[in-house]
Amino acid sequence: MRPLRTLSTLACALAVVTAMGQQATGWPTSPINYAPDRVADLQDVNLDLQVDYAKRFLKGTVVHSYQALQTGPESIQLQAAGSIAVSSIKFDNRSVRFTHDAAQRLLTAQIPALKKGQKFTITIDYTVADAPQGRRGFHWIQATATDKSSTRVGFWTQGQPAYNSEWVPIWDSPNDLATSQTRTTVQGDWQVIGNGRLIKTENLDGGKKAFTWKMTQPHATYLLALVGGPFDVKKDKWRGVDLWYVVPQGQGQYIDDTLGNTKDMLSYFSDVLGVKYAWPKYSQNMMFDFGGGMENVSSTTLGANAITEAREGYRNADSLLSHELAHQWFGDLVTCRDWGDTWLNESFATYFQILYFLHSRGDNAYRLEVDNATNAYLNESRRYLRPLSTKIYANASAMFDSHTYPKGGTILHTLRMQIGDEAFFGGLNLYLQTHRHQPVQAYQLCRAMSEASGINLEPFWDQWIFKPGHPVLDYTTDSTDQTTKVTIKQVQDTSKGVPIYKLTSEVAFSNGADWVIKKVNLSQAEETFAFDLGFKPRAIVVDPMQKFLREMKDHWTNDELLVIATTAMNGIDRSNAIRRLMATNPSVDVVTQVLLSIQKDKNQFPMVANIRNLAGKANPAHEAIWLDLLNHPSIARQADAAVALSNLPASQKLTSTFRNLINPKAPISVVVTAIQTLAKWDAKGNADVFKLALNIPSRQGRIKAAAEAALKTAN
Repeated sequence: MRPLRTLSTLACALAVVTAMGQQATGWPTSPINYAPDRVADLQDVNLDLQVDYAKRFLKGTVVHSYQALQTGPESIQLQAAGSIAVSSIKFDNRSVRFTHDAAQRLLTAQIPALKKGQKFTITIDYTVADAPQGRRGFHWIQATATDKSSTRVGFWTQGQPAYNSEWVPIWDSPNDLATSQTRTTVQGDWQVIGNGRLIKTENLDGGKKAFTWKMTQPHATYLLALVGGPFDVKKDKWRGVDLWYVVPQGQGQYIDDTLGNTKDMLSYFSDVLGVKYAWPKYSQNMMFDFGGGMENVSSTTLGANAITEAREGYRNADSLLSHELAHQWFGDLVTCRDWGDTWLNESFATYFQILYFLHSRGDNAYRLEVDNATNAYLNESRRYLRPLSTKIYANASAMFDSHTYPKGGTILHTLRMQIGDEAFFGGLNLYLQTHRHQPVQAYQLCRAMSEASGINLEPFWDQWIFKPGHPVLDYTTDSTDQTTKVTIKQVQDTSKGVPIYKLTSEVAFSNGADWVIKKVNLSQAEETFAFDLGFKPRAIVVDPMQKFLREMKDHWTNDELLVIATTAMNGIDRSNAIRRLMATNPSVDVVTQVLLSIQKDKNQFPMVANIRNLAGKANPAHEAIWLDLLNHPSIARQADAAVALSNLPASQKLTSTFRNLINPKAPISVVVTAIQTLAKWDAKGNADVFKLALNIPSRQGRIKAAAEAALKTAN
């Protein structure tokens, strides 16, 4: 631990001031939340758990190893929900009295007076017979009305933020890290995946099996996790680390299409941070009933609905997978000390997912992800504003919102754009190395980033982390043939604690073909900048490369819209301009110009990601363009082209095109559109190809379902 310096002390003070006074309309008023006190340091959790699936019953013994932090305490507390029935507690193998307040989820053991530094154990025997069947704690996987598959059995646990105490008595706060070991007994045809390394598999009497997993590095207790059931498992290695790819039994054929970029993600995150993946193995466990993903240390749990195949799109699970993997650094290796700093976990996982798209898919995909995150946050900001780091929240779950995820992610994008890659990644390296296996607060990240870069980031933290809101920019322009004046206003409501931001931005000017970029420094509510361009701009864009989080009030004219739609430097401005153009009932010539600019972009991840609004404007004059786009490297672009062609009048050429698209290699969405279009045009005449489609495989049977519906039309 380093002593507090001036920087960290001031930043910490700012956090407290923010927690007590910087609240904005819409965010609930509640008491200030602090990390709970500890009388002892939890050092290890050793759990022996017996799982009886038929009876939906758990029997466990958990041994907690401690070292006392204080002299004098005669009790110790853990968390245990009402679903847990505790039969005995021992202090160093001696039975002690205890109380269990189920309403407060508190288990209190009466122990001999502690001496500072004393090492001791607390052993708890318990059962769980009526665990709540939901999306947290301990979940039993079972058949549903729509899926009665024999492989739909098993269980998973979900601990974040404080749900592990629904199935095991434990310290359920992120401010204490411990090593762990789990021995789990299940029926013999199941497997169990846990944290760390598999150190023993035992065949037991009665056809049962026990799996022992051990994690020798300390981690927050909410990251303790188990999954069990009949699985298809593929094993691999990356730089000496064991990789486990785990899916429900019978779905192993989709492992490569779903999880195939895992090694690249591990390499990218390890290399860009200068900190190698820290854990002995990484398993990705795709489970029925699980929603999204959870970054349990070395053993991520993921929803089985994220399983995909190549014909559905390029690595559709990559967003989820990279987010959860990034947590193995941010949240697992370094953990937020309390949930008021949840952003130290989730904002980073969100942004590193976005960065992975920059690495693996390029700048267009990166900017689309930043824009999607911006819009997700802005939607929530219309209901309430709050600081990213705050001590005021109703409960831990409230912090898992669109401020913590997308807003925090775009703030990290803003920080990287303002200070540059060297300072950004160098600061994160120091932060991770300094606070490895420790719980932290916001000011500690600020200190590390500042020390590594030499840039005092207190002002940035004060604006973006400890205050609510975001810049809302409005602007006006005045141009002559030589000089253009741009007046930029920050019009956010500062009465709610939102600041006037100081930041570096840009303004772009187009002569109709090329763009000129000029830098501006913003620091006032209203500022005017004059530029000698030598031409009168045909279009003007403020912050043309979206380098910071902002809400923009643009004033593009129809003439500007066409220039921006076809030549803007990033796909977000192009997409926004196209959307607005299409709403004006444009001429065929205008649509043609836009489509020609789209057609030129052969990138697998094109600047304009979604052109479904153009597909709705399909015209026979554009048939050749849409036919060409059927061969685009982007599956999404092919799907849009198929929809556009389906909106044209039937013809022999188009009928032949759609019949040829019904094959096992074409994207699933394109095949489905082709079937539906042919059924609309001439169901009886195309019944032969519908019959062939019945045997084209596709995950979840989408092609077969479309073919069956088409055949009903034909009859």
